Amino acid sequence: MATLTASALSVSASKPGIHVVDNFAAVLQTGLDEVFKRTMTRPTEGMQFFRKKNMNKINYKFQSHYGLGVVSQNGDTEKLVYDEKGLGFGWTLSTNIFRGAIAISRELQEDELYGSISDLQSELSESYRLTTELVMADAFNRALGTSPFLCEDGMYFIDSARPNPYVAAGTWSNLEASSAITAASLYTAQLAFAANKDERGQLAPLKLTKIVIRPTDEKTLWELLKSDLRPSDAMNAKNYFNGRFEYVVYNFLSSAYIFYMAGDPSSNANELYFGERKAPEIKTWDDGTNPDIVRQRVRGRFGIGCGRPQFWRGGVVS
Repeated sequence: MATLTASALSVSASKPGIHVVDNFAAVLQTGLDEVFKRTMTRPTEGMQFFRKKNMNKINYKFQSHYGLGVVSQNGDTEKLVYDEKGLGFGWTLSTNIFRGAIAISRELQEDELYGSISDLQSELSESYRLTTELVMADAFNRALGTSPFLCEDGMYFIDSARPNPYVAAGTWSNLEASSAITAASLYTAQLAFAANKDERGQLAPLKLTKIVIRPTDEKTLWELLKSDLRPSDAMNAKNYFNGRFEYVVYNFLSSAYIFYMAGDPSSNANELYFGERKAPEIKTWDDGTNPDIVRQRVRGRFGIGCGRPQFWRGGVVS
């Protein structure tokens, strides 16, 4: 049987800038049975990890303070030990403007036959939605460095040697050691949450409830969490992790990282915020220079930020 070799077709070139008839020549032909824009239904995933805050001003400022320590055994006639509160780190949730636009010639609008041009407005909305998804994903994909996204303490989202505002408490870390996904690595993360300390360095246990992974690692984690028997050997031992944690496959997570969550993302413990100052809006206008060019733009304002990331732990999947 002869072997056939495929040959790639040449790609048509469109002129950048204003959408004109030349760009859509094939679409404007009569006799076509169907003209369509191929669309993919992208999942909306990033918002499930953030606490959304509707903002009525450009920036929103946060200021924490750490509480009192423990009291000492002290008799009535002994000298009292006075405690004090202190300020934690302050930080600002800032918003940025995001815009995109299209321009369409009047001739193209007049000649279109299949509604493809009128769909451009909905495509603008989809472009904005993809932008927000990628901005949120970037906080995770560069969580361990090289990112402009910093937490209130000036450190990366996942980092070691994080300072405590109460100097005597020393530093803390939400970075897990680089490791393959194993029963041991999950147990280590669970123990790290259980040993969590507050800003004064006092024990404040948290409970690991959910794990966030990239698609590549789902099979490994599924076997660890769903198997009745321990999947690492043939000893017929019960699997400690069976049904213990949930996991989320984050399709926009492309870096070889794993993240651990301590509770529901909507809880006060999660200080990873998505601040929206202005929801996306679309406007159509004529700029006065050419009445035969119709312009549309999408515009919105949002930002992301994080206070104390004790709700999150993460590390490299080796």
